[in-house]
Amino acid sequence: MYLNAANVCPASRPVLDRHAEYMRDFQANPSFQNRAKYEAMRERLRGKIGAMLRVSADEIAITRNTSEGTNIIVKGVDLKPGDEVLITDHNHPSNNDSWKVRAQREGFIVKTLPVRVPAASRDELISQIEKAVTPSTKVIAVTHVTSTTGIMYPAREIAEIARRRGVWMHLDGAQSFGCLDVNLREIGCDSYSASAHKWLMGPLEAGVLYVRSERVPQIWPSIVTAGWTDHLKGARKLEVYGQRDDPRIVALESAIDFISLIGVRTIESRMRFLATSMKEQFSQIGGVKLKTNIEADLSGGVVKCDVNRVPTKDAYDTLWSKHRIAIAMTPSGDSQGLRFSPHIYNSRDDVAQAVAAIKSLAS
Repeated sequence: MYLNAANVCPASRPVLDRHAEYMRDFQANPSFQNRAKYEAMRERLRGKIGAMLRVSADEIAITRNTSEGTNIIVKGVDLKPGDEVLITDHNHPSNNDSWKVRAQREGFIVKTLPVRVPAASRDELISQIEKAVTPSTKVIAVTHVTSTTGIMYPAREIAEIARRRGVWMHLDGAQSFGCLDVNLREIGCDSYSASAHKWLMGPLEAGVLYVRSERVPQIWPSIVTAGWTDHLKGARKLEVYGQRDDPRIVALESAIDFISLIGVRTIESRMRFLATSMKEQFSQIGGVKLKTNIEADLSGGVVKCDVNRVPTKDAYDTLWSKHRIAIAMTPSGDSQGLRFSPHIYNSRDDVAQAVAAIKSLAS
């Protein structure tokens, strides 16, 4: 049983079939003439992604994953010694260590905020960010839904704080893209990065980077090669990497079409139903500590729990060897525990089996 959507999802059949079809076509005839069709396909895809996220197609760059999109922002924002970047210690390394590595070279300051597990309230998360902002703060970089304990940050309110203070606000959307109804225009962040291979159930090495139109001119491209020009429109200037796997563009469009056919709101409703059921049942098992908030406005599809009397690695191994349940784990630290992330291909029976397995570990 697979309960690890927060890491990699199995791609849908339309994604697999379309990718294979166009890979055969590409390899059979890799001429410039045959490959010319991908330009129009890329623009059609850009429009579909923009519509899904409620932003302009010109604000969308097609990347390879969340990490690449985030690092484009990390490397592209102008910063100088003495400037501050505000992050949380539950950010993914691509939105955490990347800032620190650049800071070591250039002398700006990275301030890392601790995260209470579970989160006390939305107000505390907002207040913590607001109190940490200083006149030197130039960037706030947070995670929409953390992969560590599943906390959902109040992105709109944080973006409002950033906008009032003239601060760039970057949002890591790896755990929200494809499973939450994300409206970036309403959220108001300056940039948002996400991957296709997680909740979108798309191909590997395909991702999305949104940059608000007013902010696009302020980002330096990370890679400049053939095809790059000062006159590229909007976020397109951030996706000139050299030769790409063009058939992957078709596969990503198939993933967007598949999600749109079901409906993002339908997907979110189903995912939340399964995750909430799992959290509520975990919270009632003696000897199990739930580390994810049950409240819908503080959580998404990531569920983290810790079996008190069993070493995490032992519990993780037992879930696979005895019950064939595939999940993720964090071996130590404040987010230590077992991570479950059910998606629409999971059932109530899957949740029941996972709960029964945790009960047997805790008994």
